[in-house]
Amino acid sequence: MRILSPSCPLVVYALLVCLLSGCGKTLNLVEKTAGKYVPFYSYDKTLLTSIKLQAEANSNNNLPTALDIVFIFDAKSISALMDLSGPDWFSNKASLALLYQQKISVLSYEVVPQTAPMTLTLPAQYYQAYGVLLFANYLDEPGQYLADISQFKQLLITLQQHGYQLEEQAL
Repeated sequence: MRILSPSCPLVVYALLVCLLSGCGKTLNLVEKTAGKYVPFYSYDKTLLTSIKLQAEANSNNNLPTALDIVFIFDAKSISALMDLSGPDWFSNKASLALLYQQKISVLSYEVVPQTAPMTLTLPAQYYQAYGVLLFANYLDEPGQYLADISQFKQLLITLQQHGYQLEEQAL
């Protein structure tokens, strides 16, 4: 009984060459797949592959909204950043950026009301992030909460009048 096809050694060789040459995205894909099918193996990095952003006509009571997406590359730093609200993050952003400078990457946007959907460019090595947090600087307190967006794959962020909505997009 033959389990492997004749091309299997070639596939294994190609995978090994890619892994050894530093193909981070391929290694990430292998880890994600292992997390799904190998018992007792957990995948501890972000699942994000894309983020789209849009704003409704009356978002943030018709004012621009400051929005930061923070990619965290150090597992120990996640809990400290998870304790912050939107206003906490924005008022201490400069000092936090210095404190965690080698451990985070920040995407900052100022989004005006009625912004059409746009795809955001993710930072280099985004797939190595242990966590991805979203901070929004809304006028109203309901929109100032923190969101952990690490478990989304294709995320759509919609800025609304008093807060934001997060949706998984169809693959």
